[in-house]
Amino acid sequence: MSTPGAPKPPRATLVEGDIRSALVSLALPMSLGIVFLIALNLVDTYYVGQLGTDELAAISFTFPVIMLVMSATMGLGVGTTSAIARAIGGGDERKIRRLTTHALILGVLVVALLSGLGLVTQRLLFASLGAEGPILALVVEYMTIWFLGAAFLVIPMMGSGAIRATGDAKTPMYIMMVAAIVNGLLDPLLIFGLGPVPALGLRGAALATLAARLLTFVGALWVLGKRLNMIEMHTPKLAELRESWRSILSVGVPAALTNMLAPIATGVMTALIATHGNAAVAAWGVGSRLEGLVLIAPMALSAALTPFVGQNWGALRRDRTAEALRQSRRFVLLWGAGAWLFLITLGDFVASAFSDDPEVHEVLRLFFWVIPVTYGAHALVSVVSATFNAIDRAIRSTLLSATRSLLLAIPLALVGSYLADTLGIFIGVALATAITAVIANLWAGELYDPADHPDEDADEGVEPAAAPRASQSMRGVSPGRCALIDGLVAGLCELDQLRVAKTRGNAIGFFGPGGHEIGHVHRGGQLDLCFPPAIMDQLAREGVVEHHRHIDDACWVTHELDGEDDLPPALALLRLGYQLARLHALVDLGAELSLDEALRDLTVSEALRAEIEALVDSWSPRTPRAG
Repeated sequence: MSTPGAPKPPRATLVEGDIRSALVSLALPMSLGIVFLIALNLVDTYYVGQLGTDELAAISFTFPVIMLVMSATMGLGVGTTSAIARAIGGGDERKIRRLTTHALILGVLVVALLSGLGLVTQRLLFASLGAEGPILALVVEYMTIWFLGAAFLVIPMMGSGAIRATGDAKTPMYIMMVAAIVNGLLDPLLIFGLGPVPALGLRGAALATLAARLLTFVGALWVLGKRLNMIEMHTPKLAELRESWRSILSVGVPAALTNMLAPIATGVMTALIATHGNAAVAAWGVGSRLEGLVLIAPMALSAALTPFVGQNWGALRRDRTAEALRQSRRFVLLWGAGAWLFLITLGDFVASAFSDDPEVHEVLRLFFWVIPVTYGAHALVSVVSATFNAIDRAIRSTLLSATRSLLLAIPLALVGSYLADTLGIFIGVALATAITAVIANLWAGELYDPADHPDEDADEGVEPAAAPRASQSMRGVSPGRCALIDGLVAGLCELDQLRVAKTRGNAIGFFGPGGHEIGHVHRGGQLDLCFPPAIMDQLAREGVVEHHRHIDDACWVTHELDGEDDLPPALALLRLGYQLARLHALVDLGAELSLDEALRDLTVSEALRAEIEALVDSWSPRTPRAG
């Protein structure tokens, strides 16, 4: 149960208002959050470097393992943001609390697994990476503290994901800022000692990081529990945990794999670059780090899309999802072009800031001319991947990452290395990025148009009354199915704002006021409908619909149209979807709502009506409602 008298969980704040302003308000704090995270790691490295070469080498050995854990944790954070944002968009208060609470429980289990495995295997693990003797002892000293404090990394990461799902990106940024400042103050104190505080060396660096992470842990839990009331104290049922974890992990696991692929591919590319000499490796390292800095803004925008698209997808605002994706595509392509022009113009100056070796300068000059050409394409892949994560199609993001990193970049770089040395490697990487961006853009094509891409000859759609033979526009439909589909269209002729159009996938789509897609029927008789999560779950509980046969947790349900007996419930579901879209359009106009009028011709249970009332209230509490 949640705390009595506590505020309600946050309502969807990203489903209305200016889209560009919303994305900027999310992306700017996320950019600063990334900067503070980088600063925290750089401060550690700087002070440890003052201890000596062995300590610096020891902390360098920890980077691959820490990055692997961070990749998995960030993936879980993305899954948390995506699942909770969709619940917020759908106005399902119970699901918001349940998902948040269960995400934190999942975090505890992940921590137990990570800490246990890490502590047991760390000596063998780091020895296999090449650490030995005194350096291995230093690594174990540092990582023992790190693994024991893993809870203060994993749980705040998932908690911050839940906070971002509400549309609040500033609070996680402030939490990270305080952590970076505290880490910066404690590092010299604990590493070198002062007065009664002993010099702890590398252990001091680990303890400083642990203290900073502890602050993020406390801050995230306080915000979620007290300010947002998104945590409920109860003993969860196993079925509830399974459902929530499936929602989180269906995005979190692919997102984690996506994050892990990049460092793996980078390691392979570094080994390939190394065959061309130390200067090439140095230039590649500088270029890669500059790439991370140059792409902070597009990467922050990609991260901002997860809560924005998640809320709007949950609220059935496909139009806002499409517009956000179009604006983001335009921005990242322009940013990429600007970054390329900047680097080729000031490349010599930038190179001299990192190295005075003429050979390194020459390789960097090649890097700046070739790789940044595709920075816009690189960012576009991230934008599309973030959108797929937000709508619970994260496996597509993983496939895009695998395509770029493993299937294209490595083979093309190998061929390029053979044909044109270092320049050939750079060209191979750039080609891989460009090809993947084209694939991503085509794959996301259905999301750019909120009307699900009606065919060109059906752009204007057809009114139900004028389409008694709508099935004629579909291929391969049996006569029996034709009669059912035509009966479905004809049965909705009294809905004056309903639009019917043939869509991609050889289906007939139904679109309500404001361009909201209500559903579509396939030639096999599968009627797929889109409802807010609370309505979807209630209909499923009442046995009226089944969850979508292919897409889990994405607001879609299926009703099979096999015979005449299936036609009345199919019509009732479409009318319900139409009335919900109509009510949402009235909310946007600030008009008075009448639930009695909207539901007059529908047979709905008391439980379903209560869910509809709660949904309408969540859309706009200020809108007057009659009945």
